[in-house]
Amino acid sequence: MPTTRRSAANRPGRWRLAATAAVLVSLVVSACSTGSGTASAPVPEEDRPGGTLNIGLAAEPNGVDAAVVNQVWRTVARALTDSLVFFNPETKEIEPWLATDWTVEDARVYTFTLRDDVTFHDGTKLTSEVVKQNFESLDRPGIHSSAKTIVEGIQEIRTPSENVVEVEFAEPNAAFLVSLSRAHAGIVSAETAALPVEERQKFLDGSGPFYLEEYTPNQRIVLKKRADYDWAPEYFGRTGPAYLDEVVYKIIPEDSVRNGAVIGGEELQFVYWVNAKYVDQLEAAGLTITETTNPATGTEWPVNTSSEILRDVRVRQALQHGIDREEFTQLVSGGYDEAATGPLSEANPFYSDQSEYLTYDPELSARLLDEAGWSETGADGIRVNADGDRLSFRFPRDGAAEQVVQAQWKELGIELVLDPPLDAEANEKLLSGEYDIAYWYHSTPDPDVLRANYGVDTGSNRSFVADDDETGQRLDDLLQEQNTVIEPEARQKIVDEAARLLVEDAYVLPIVNDTDIWAFQPSVHDIQPVGLDQYLYNAWLSEK
Repeated sequence: MPTTRRSAANRPGRWRLAATAAVLVSLVVSACSTGSGTASAPVPEEDRPGGTLNIGLAAEPNGVDAAVVNQVWRTVARALTDSLVFFNPETKEIEPWLATDWTVEDARVYTFTLRDDVTFHDGTKLTSEVVKQNFESLDRPGIHSSAKTIVEGIQEIRTPSENVVEVEFAEPNAAFLVSLSRAHAGIVSAETAALPVEERQKFLDGSGPFYLEEYTPNQRIVLKKRADYDWAPEYFGRTGPAYLDEVVYKIIPEDSVRNGAVIGGEELQFVYWVNAKYVDQLEAAGLTITETTNPATGTEWPVNTSSEILRDVRVRQALQHGIDREEFTQLVSGGYDEAATGPLSEANPFYSDQSEYLTYDPELSARLLDEAGWSETGADGIRVNADGDRLSFRFPRDGAAEQVVQAQWKELGIELVLDPPLDAEANEKLLSGEYDIAYWYHSTPDPDVLRANYGVDTGSNRSFVADDDETGQRLDDLLQEQNTVIEPEARQKIVDEAARLLVEDAYVLPIVNDTDIWAFQPSVHDIQPVGLDQYLYNAWLSEK
């Protein structure tokens, strides 16, 4: 649940506000909220249009299409594209968007009726054939796996009329509707769908309330309002175009520069993904702080079980119990994030508590490593086996968070080598098996994120489960099965067993449940989070 924090003086006793509720609510549309916690007189809707919102990003997103690159689904891509269906964060129900209604047969055949008034920025119409082309475009090399797993298993796509599209899976797919609500599956024009994958990183034409005016890598991304937009979900409480004339995302890597810009309020009015250590400074400057909990997996480290060393479950379990997650959250986020208690976030509707397998127990870790043959310690403090091999693992990031785990494992005689790839190669490298341990998270509020990440038959198989791994194959059976079951209680039991196997046998090392922190000027109103997605449709500025 996004929690809006006002001034430091008005905070509850705990420094860390609770952010674990599963329901995600929007900011109040009818009042003018300010950073001090007061509210001025309501601003009439006719006085809201206009203005440019400048948003600071800490890093270049490497593209604008969420089907191809990470992170941009939270921001740019969500403003440019609409989805077939909308996930209501308050009711957790799927509601109409580009599709007015749909039928589902045995979770296998999905039939959608499309709106007949939707156009893309290039003027072409939304049709069943365009939707078909979208789905087909996601099932090809280079497409980001979070998008590709949505369409895995489709047997046939039919277009019986211009506004009706039928999607038939070979096996039931219970997560399909929820997955379609995400920006990864945002509908793009036929031209965009047909582009080579590398070109989709640079250009995107959607049916959203904004269109892409400019993308200058490492500098800025400019979005302009579509004056003809008129098909927002009912959740937003109105129709017609967005209020803002323009949105400019500015890439400003330095925290101090980015924070100074938003405090000044001229160059930036909104900062996305604030480092928690700066919250007090930003609050003291009069900015509003909003927190939103990831409704899917949180930050997790998939373990490459095809690695000779990591095939041994005892070594993986030693890594699991060698992480002090409470210390991690305090050192990395000042307690804003929450220690993971399972592979699913507590905000996920199918969460279950698996914390008994995630305890910090360095004595147990040491004993497991001894049993696995890593009982000697070299001159550098790193364990070795009888052949003289060092207990060393490569990891594809090098930041403050990774350095915390690096230090914790070093006390156990485990070396974690932080060796990040180039940003442009990150997706490919994480799926290549090149690293012993990787990182990932997912944001879809459905348990099928576990199949998307760790499924073998279908899914990304981020733990590189081998054919002769009996437990891993049992895990895959459960991950595939849960997505065929509609009845919630029956599905929950399957998900719980899969979650247990994932963490007990350490196919994944869940670290924290992430909390996104936004900071913005009092002049900014009604940027609405749905999960971690940033919806700008209702956003407006009280000072143009």
